[in-house]
Amino acid sequence: MAIVAVSVLATTAKGDVVPFSGAEVAKNIAVFRLEDEGVRLELEIYPEDLPIFKRALSSELVASPLSTPASFLQFPDQDQNVFFVAHADGRPLPFHFLSMERRKRIDRASPFAGMKDPISGAVVPGPPDNPDVFYLEAFFSFEGAQPESLIIRPIYAADGSPAASTGFMVFDRAVPVTRFSFLKRDTQLRINWPDPWYTAFSNPNLNRAAQSGTSSFLYVAPRELRHEVLIRVRELAPWIGENLATGASLDPVRQSQLLAAALKEFTVRNPVRISDQFVAPASVRGSFLTIGARGYQVVEDSPMLVADTTFVGVILSYPVPDLPATASISWDMFDENIQKVPVTLTDSAGPFYNWASPDVPEVIWTNHLKRYENPNVEPVPAAGVVFVPLWPLMFFVLVAGAGVIAACSAQKHVRFGFAALALGCLVAGMAMSGKNKVAFVTQITGQTEDQLAAAVFSQLLLNTYVAGLEMRPDGRKKALGPIVFDASQADLAAELETSLTIQVPGGGRAQIADVTDVAIVEGDMNRHGAFEGVAQWRVDARAGHWGHDHRRWVDYRARVEFRPDRGNWILSAITVLEARSPDV
Repeated sequence: MAIVAVSVLATTAKGDVVPFSGAEVAKNIAVFRLEDEGVRLELEIYPEDLPIFKRALSSELVASPLSTPASFLQFPDQDQNVFFVAHADGRPLPFHFLSMERRKRIDRASPFAGMKDPISGAVVPGPPDNPDVFYLEAFFSFEGAQPESLIIRPIYAADGSPAASTGFMVFDRAVPVTRFSFLKRDTQLRINWPDPWYTAFSNPNLNRAAQSGTSSFLYVAPRELRHEVLIRVRELAPWIGENLATGASLDPVRQSQLLAAALKEFTVRNPVRISDQFVAPASVRGSFLTIGARGYQVVEDSPMLVADTTFVGVILSYPVPDLPATASISWDMFDENIQKVPVTLTDSAGPFYNWASPDVPEVIWTNHLKRYENPNVEPVPAAGVVFVPLWPLMFFVLVAGAGVIAACSAQKHVRFGFAALALGCLVAGMAMSGKNKVAFVTQITGQTEDQLAAAVFSQLLLNTYVAGLEMRPDGRKKALGPIVFDASQADLAAELETSLTIQVPGGGRAQIADVTDVAIVEGDMNRHGAFEGVAQWRVDARAGHWGHDHRRWVDYRARVEFRPDRGNWILSAITVLEARSPDV
């Protein structure tokens, strides 16, 4: 049975919060979670560093069996060697331990750990070799009075440097405040109790990358412009007649209502102009996303969501035959929460960053691409093949035969009749010289049959993926005309729509940047150039959605048929047998 698994990009949304700096795989990991009554600390201690934390937190840290929970009150002194959460004036918050146990480290490593970063050349860090940790959970109490700010302090050595390498992250009621960073010095946290999205550290380098609750993205690509919006549901709520409080839960029914209202609102909001003409979107679709330790993730299966961390991602599509001279977004959704909207303009030379504000609501993209060539499907000339006209060949044989008979016949009327037949065959052969040619593969190319078949199929594939850029099914079918037999266009268009399409988050399609490693697995090319067999290849698939770049390599195996016809190579069929991503 054929195995097709090409929706590989949809499972890997690139995160804003965790850039894999190495802090997420530090020897010790501290996760602070702000709650209404205090701060919960989840601490993973590397075994070699246990004595450091034992001295800093309590002399009784390992006095109880680590397999059983511990619950006892501890008040650390104000020695510089104390690891604690404090008020802004330095007064420590009292804490007590909730549990201690041995366990395995939580896997937070990048999937590319140990590999070289293609941009920086540095090796992506991985976790320590020893996966065992001492897990400690403690609670720092506000004692009934919610503070406006807090200080989080590391463990200091005698020389004032951190005594232990500790990666940390902070959540305020499920909202990630930071990216994973190293805890190196005292850091001040300002708390926004009405809306945890706005809680932040005084040191901006510690805060998550995504700061705006509403963002706009204009993607300019072959055959399509897309305006995409990422908006937090709490900022969306006033525009669709909703009111969502801090910590509000969204069940599947409420999610469906919110999404439908959002799509309806964005269909008429923030108009787009293409070459100075206002245009309506050809399609509007959307998804829910949540933001967490791994950044933005597309929501699947409609689980219960929290309003504070939930976003609606909207995608508005505008098909275009070619890149326009200009395109613009006129943002018109401003209120007390949405005062400045970051807008990212992305083309083959971008991205470029701008802002929409009440004073300057329109953001314009101008086509400055000098070397851009609009991709089109081109016929694939049948190199290495000669075409011999069939009917003229037959007529010329008749000419020769009639001429011989006429020359040898002793009877004048017979000689005259066959001479007339020869002349008629000659005229007919010349008239039909362009029809019904028979192809023959030549050996002058210096290629084996498998090499010729792989080279031909590679060119046909590249053109097939160009046809896949068309936004509408009828457009894709028409675009296949120069490389596909008429009788096969519907089948090839269906295969292109399904098995050869790579899905990305939000329901869009990735563009194929390159096709490599084309090889013939089985099958032969006959002397007339017809090939039927199995081929394999790899595609470099890329896409951008809501400010994230997605890239995957996908390996394909398919049964294919093609042959030369009227001077060009023409596809008869592609049936995908398997598609998988080697790096997932």
